[in-house]
Amino acid sequence: MPLVEISMIEGELSSEQKVKMANDICDLLMNAVPRLPKEAISVIFYENPGENWVVGGVTVKELVEKGKRKE
Repeated sequence: MPLVEISMIEGELSSEQKVKMANDICDLLMNAVPRLPKEAISVIFYENPGENWVVGGVTVKELVEKGKRKE
């Protein structure tokens, strides 16, 4: 019973994109383990605010804002 957990910044994907990604992940797992039924695979998306995710001492929110200013 595989469980795939995905952490990302909130709002990056729509509900439709999450479903597509989850289905793609299921397909990959089922190709790797042919006897594995799709119903046995769980995919969980954890969405975090950009100010709660820090990369290299800078919040992702700040990194995104800096990127927008450069454009």
